[in-house]
Amino acid sequence: AFRIAAHRLPEEAVVLTASYVGYAPRRVTLDGTATSDLALRLTPEPLPGQEVVVTGTLYQAGLDTTWHRLVRPDLYAPLGEASVLRALQPLPSVTLSPALSGGLTVRGSQDDGFQVLLDGAPVYSQHHFFGFFDAFNADALQTVGFFYDVTPAEYQAPPGGTLAFTTRTGSQTDFRATVGASNVAARATAEGPLLGGRGSWLLSGRHSYLDAVDWLGNSDLVAQGLEVNRSTGPVPADLGTPTGRLVQPATPSARFYDVHGKLYVESSGGRRLMLSAYAGGDRTEQPGERYVVAGDGLGGGRLDQRTVATTSRWGNETVSLQMQAPLGRRYSRTVLALSHYHSRYAKDDFTYARPDSLPAFTDTTLTRRDLGRLFFTGRFAYESDLLEAKLAQHLDGPLGRLGTWSLGGALHAYRLDYDEALPYRVLAYATEQQVGQVDLFGQIDATPIPALEAHLGVRSHYFSEGAYLRLSPRLRLRAFPQRPVSVGLGASRAYQFLHRLTLQNTTSADVWVLTTDDQPPGSVDYLSGGLYLRPHPTMMLQVEGYWKTHRNLRQREISAPARLQADTLGTTWFFDNTAYARGLEVLHRQRLGPVQWTTSYALSRVELQNDAVNGGNRYPAEWDRRHQVTTHLQADLGAGVSVHAAWLYATGAPNVLAYEVPSEPDRLDPYHRLDASLHLRRRLGPAVVEARASVFNLYDRDNPWYRDVTALLDTSRRLPRFSGFTVVDVYDLGLQPAFDLSVTF
Repeated sequence: AFRIAAHRLPEEAVVLTASYVGYAPRRVTLDGTATSDLALRLTPEPLPGQEVVVTGTLYQAGLDTTWHRLVRPDLYAPLGEASVLRALQPLPSVTLSPALSGGLTVRGSQDDGFQVLLDGAPVYSQHHFFGFFDAFNADALQTVGFFYDVTPAEYQAPPGGTLAFTTRTGSQTDFRATVGASNVAARATAEGPLLGGRGSWLLSGRHSYLDAVDWLGNSDLVAQGLEVNRSTGPVPADLGTPTGRLVQPATPSARFYDVHGKLYVESSGGRRLMLSAYAGGDRTEQPGERYVVAGDGLGGGRLDQRTVATTSRWGNETVSLQMQAPLGRRYSRTVLALSHYHSRYAKDDFTYARPDSLPAFTDTTLTRRDLGRLFFTGRFAYESDLLEAKLAQHLDGPLGRLGTWSLGGALHAYRLDYDEALPYRVLAYATEQQVGQVDLFGQIDATPIPALEAHLGVRSHYFSEGAYLRLSPRLRLRAFPQRPVSVGLGASRAYQFLHRLTLQNTTSADVWVLTTDDQPPGSVDYLSGGLYLRPHPTMMLQVEGYWKTHRNLRQREISAPARLQADTLGTTWFFDNTAYARGLEVLHRQRLGPVQWTTSYALSRVELQNDAVNGGNRYPAEWDRRHQVTTHLQADLGAGVSVHAAWLYATGAPNVLAYEVPSEPDRLDPYHRLDASLHLRRRLGPAVVEARASVFNLYDRDNPWYRDVTALLDTSRRLPRFSGFTVVDVYDLGLQPAFDLSVTF
């Protein structure tokens, strides 16, 4: 804001222009009758919500502007909707994932160790429609911070990192609105001033029409998400050509929505009060008819039909009240947040692997009797409800000329209800918990000598159920930070008290469970180091390495990759898994005028160990990718036109069937694809028009996602009969074009 003293003005009108880098200029006309001061507030020129702040190298200020041009959600929207989570894939620390992915896997950590915050409130489902789209409307987001290395002590910092979103503050100068549509959803955002410019409001909403309008293959997206006849590889020649599947799907239903809102008020003394709210969710259902074998299922071939359905629903609502105020040379931040997550899943024909001793197979063709001994189908259903209330207080201040200090704490109250039904358990599993957690933290960010930056922090945790008292120390050092060559070192320990349960290769609503008195919290010991080279302002090269040991990871019993050899103590998941992760990452960025080229490489290994699985021997984690390469090209062509292309490669994921069928390969074939997009931004009078066309998997590569047992159906006769069982590759999404169009006025 600029303040102009209106005195000694000439009698004729005077036009003043106030301008600043990054803001739209504002003109005002003054004449000799002006008698009071005039306050001018400038409006940011760039459209907000189009960048991610990656805070892994210079996180003390919460900003690292060197990454702004690297991570661009507005350009990286291969499925139609701008995606912050997918825009993080240029980073070598983020594991490449298929189109359907339940969360980010960062430096070997299980995806449930990845935390997402919106205005300080946790959001427990990060994606819409099982991973295709972010759970947030990018039009409503302002700035986010991504912590993938040693995280500041002000964050609880679970093992897999933190992504912190902020809802955008509405315009304090005039009313503005944005309307837009992609091939999958429509959205609208409105904003305007309050209290004469001392405040603002913003409201943004989005709703899908995936199952209503079949634009550019929306039906294929629905089919993939609801596991309807996913594309698979060829069957063995001796089985002939399959003529049908066991499940004949009916018309599915798939929709998602999200709503953001924010009120902002500031006082003359510098205090800021912000009230924000969010609601989002998915509603999906897939009915159908399933052929089942008459009799015991082990002999004969006659089939009967049975009506089945799969239902998956989730919703997450958050409310956050924040107060920020200067206290002399100190600064106070108070956050009161509430988050409610609820989910429901039911599948009538879930496929189970029998937990008893199993035979070994020498070929990939399974007989009907073999299948009866290996697998069976039954109903699987669960409901969950999680409520978290949070009160956090932060106080920041200067540390002389050395740097800054931060102190604070947080109170958490959790309420959890979870029910699950499995066909091979006599009683359904149910749990109810009401738990409290108290955290205290302190952080120092200082430069004791010009050649050294030091970030030291510690956070304590007290979890009431089990009376766990834990300490999370954090250390990050950077030598010669302003030189062309610098080195860094980091060490930390972090804890996780909330754990997500997932179903292997099955798209379902998430389930979160809490630490209990007999199931200790998860933890990670973390060491990292790096070499950073900036020989020229247009070039950057960094090499980082890390070593992690995770303890007490949760994993569903029915998703274990090898048959069980011990009881799980009455629960439906393991809680004592250990993971070992280590890796080496290289990132190079080169800017040549309007063109930016970024290439990354990661060499990593992630192994799991549990005494009850695989004979107690270590085995590769499902998300283990030994080699990963990404290369991205961004170019601004002028006149508001820019292009983006990304090629991604990773070695094949582990094949979990190899533990039961010795002839199966240990890993799937490599995964690689090319994504591309064209972005246009033009100002037409008072309106700004943006259009984007994009393609996911441009050369339509059949990328193996996982391998699965499938039953083949012979429909050449009047009465369908089984024609055999086999193991096939299940493919990720093929070529998928998309578009997006928006107008801001």
